[in-house]
Amino acid sequence: MSKTPQPDPQGSGETGPTQPLPQGMPGWGPAAQAPGQLPPPPGQAPPPVPPQSPGTPSAWSQPVPATSPLSGGPGSGGPGGARTRPWLIGGGAALAVAAIVGVVIAMSGGDGESAAEGKQSGAPSGAAEPQAPTSAGKSFTKVPEGCRLIKASTIARIAPGTECKPSQFDNSTMAAMITRMPSWDTPFGSGGGQLRLDVNLTVGPSASGMFDIHKKSALDALKKVRTTTDSRSLSGLGDDAYLVHGVDKDPFDLAEAEVIVREGNAEFTVSLTYDTKDSGRNQQQAEDAVVAAARDVLGSLS
Repeated sequence: MSKTPQPDPQGSGETGPTQPLPQGMPGWGPAAQAPGQLPPPPGQAPPPVPPQSPGTPSAWSQPVPATSPLSGGPGSGGPGGARTRPWLIGGGAALAVAAIVGVVIAMSGGDGESAAEGKQSGAPSGAAEPQAPTSAGKSFTKVPEGCRLIKASTIARIAPGTECKPSQFDNSTMAAMITRMPSWDTPFGSGGGQLRLDVNLTVGPSASGMFDIHKKSALDALKKVRTTTDSRSLSGLGDDAYLVHGVDKDPFDLAEAEVIVREGNAEFTVSLTYDTKDSGRNQQQAEDAVVAAARDVLGSLS
């Protein structure tokens, strides 16, 4: 049995809607004003809803779909659609993924190929990239063991009584660099003062830079405790050669002659440390000794 429509409480004579409209509906509120029509004075009821033709569904009488976010159905957080809409989340995630993919493609050059593959545009597939020359002059690829860099006859002449000790780096051979660091020392308790000969060899693309570093170190590293008595460039020894001699300040009695040499992709130093009081050597002899040893080192490379 249907209920009898109740009169409008404002006295307008019109019946109310058959179903109350949620507050979230866009039609909630006073009726729209016709163009040119003035709003009603305060205290007066709003004008009645215009009648509609028979059979035409009214926004006041048409039920809200159960699936609408405004009706509290699935996908809704109650009146007003407070729950976040799933399609907004999905769309935002899709946009974020698209943006990330675009950045990755832009960083990789836009062609979908990894830069780590070393491919160049227009180059045949699998072709190796040309390598820039690392240094001018000779390119050495073979280096003997550390204790064989200097001839035994040369050692007997410039550092008699010393024994060679290979470094842990002597057999370190990498793809781009070879190093040798042997040393010749007088055995402990043999007398005759301290005598030590050192070689520090590098074969690789960093030869030119290492030459500058070792030259600066020989001139400046010990200047607070050592007096430099000779420093000059040498000719006829590799592509570049520089000689430095220094004497320790009192109360120390040691002196050192060092030559820094570069030829092609090889760079090395030869230094002779000796006791100025007990070794029986002088500056000239020490300088001649390191130059002779450096010639042997160059002659051993191939």
